[in-house]
Amino acid sequence: MILDEPSPGDRVAFNIQWFLALVVLLNAVVIVLITVPSIDKQYRILFGPVMNFCLFIFTIEYLLRIWSCTSSANLKGIVGDRFRYAMHLYLLIDLISILPVFFPFIFNRHLTILRTFRLLSIFKLGRYSRYSQSLAQLKRVLFRKREIFAIMVFILIFVVLFSSTILYLIENPVQPDKFSSIPAAMWWSAMTVTTVGYGDIYPVTTLGKIIGSFFTFLGVLVLALPSAILATGFIEEKNRISDPVMVQRASAACLIRHFTSLRDQGKISDQEYEEFTSMVYCLRSGDE
Repeated sequence: MILDEPSPGDRVAFNIQWFLALVVLLNAVVIVLITVPSIDKQYRILFGPVMNFCLFIFTIEYLLRIWSCTSSANLKGIVGDRFRYAMHLYLLIDLISILPVFFPFIFNRHLTILRTFRLLSIFKLGRYSRYSQSLAQLKRVLFRKREIFAIMVFILIFVVLFSSTILYLIENPVQPDKFSSIPAAMWWSAMTVTTVGYGDIYPVTTLGKIIGSFFTFLGVLVLALPSAILATGFIEEKNRISDPVMVQRASAACLIRHFTSLRDQGKISDQEYEEFTSMVYCLRSGDE
């Protein structure tokens, strides 16, 4: 299938994918530029047709994807396959991006809503990340280290909450307007722990400065850990990919997922699915 899963080396599919990606970028650039009053006033005549062209391409792409997603011979299978396919994340994003087609009839004066929906088409680029080996590797690393990152997020939340509570108790008596509550102090804590340092709220007491400095150093340490975890994860993933046994297992898992998808779409029967998966398991056992 050219639009969804093009075959490797298919130049036509490659060119179409690039064309669609460029249309998405063009649409995003135009949406951003029209928010600048001077540029919008000067190039409004050009921006309108460009956005309508992008919207036309998105609509045609969506309809072609829905139309070609099934090969079922019966009406129930056709409707079911298309409905399941339409519920995929990227298809929902595609649908949202073409909703502006109907907006002139529903929300004629709500230009902000119209532009927001059009800008959401930028998320369509996520579909093409599947073809990038580096992004696929990053996705696998994040998934394998998800428990560690969850712990890091918990620690970060704890540090923000604890530091804002301490600074509220210390600074509230001398700065009741700035540190008026713990939620107000959380703004200072978030800016300090992330080392951004916005500067509109800061401690003025000696004890507050000392504790604030401590949490600044602690924030540097907390935010530096994810980089080390990602680096370690990439090394482990590279070693895992270079291991022939792991490569064979990963290939077998990809084949099984592919056969499962074909079975769910009704393209192969349950019996054929069992035969194909049995062959994969036998081949993997023989290689090992």
